[in-house]
Amino acid sequence: MFTYSQKNGVQYLEYSRLIECNGVTHAFCTRWGGVSKGRFANLNFSVSEGDTQRNVAENWNILSNAFNIPEDHFFTVKQIHGDRILIIADNVPDSHDPGYDGIITNKPGIAIGIKTADCVPIFLVDRVKHIIGTIHAGWKGTSLNIAGKALRILVKKFASKPEDIIVTIGPSIGPCCYEVDEKVWTAMEKDPDRDFLFKESRKAERWMLDLPQANQRQILRAGISSENVTSAGICTSCHRDTFFSHRGEGGQTGRQLNFIMLQ
Repeated sequence: MFTYSQKNGVQYLEYSRLIECNGVTHAFCTRWGGVSKGRFANLNFSVSEGDTQRNVAENWNILSNAFNIPEDHFFTVKQIHGDRILIIADNVPDSHDPGYDGIITNKPGIAIGIKTADCVPIFLVDRVKHIIGTIHAGWKGTSLNIAGKALRILVKKFASKPEDIIVTIGPSIGPCCYEVDEKVWTAMEKDPDRDFLFKESRKAERWMLDLPQANQRQILRAGISSENVTSAGICTSCHRDTFFSHRGEGGQTGRQLNFIMLQ
């Protein structure tokens, strides 16, 4: 079950099974609880779209105080819509190395996060070996099977057992609002089952894409049982009163943070 919660004004979504995992803190943040103004209102974590450094810095400070996590314990990467995954198994990198769309770690005290505004945020938790991961899956990353790749890393590098892994898919744009073109259709050709792409309009060479379902299919094919995979089922474009949506707001919007941490 997904529920909305609040800490010191910061509103976020959480999943009951992750709450029950000992030593795991997580949050799919909403857009509310910060200081940003206008189209970035108001818990925005990105300056790339035009918000001020001052506002974003204050939003990080607000989040840090709300969850009692030092600001320098949050770790994000520059997301490039690919399938590269950063593994933090020993030392934490001195800088937030760019060029990744996923992070996996077994180190406590690091709040690994990704920023979204329609793309799919995914949390991975090995509840036995105490390993966590977070994935940013847009259509490009999904076409590259980034979620499946992350799960293979857990199994091969960390010797995780698929039955011990819980996968949680957070809010993202839904099939109701995500129209794509032939470029996306072609990118998904390697997928053995493309019924997550379907025609709903008379427009030529246009399809509706169910991005959460596409990722869920890949997760199941990676060996995770269906009872251990859950999707929030919340469309960010339909719920722009709660979440930032790049598609729904014409690209003029902020980014919410999704983070998970081993305590």
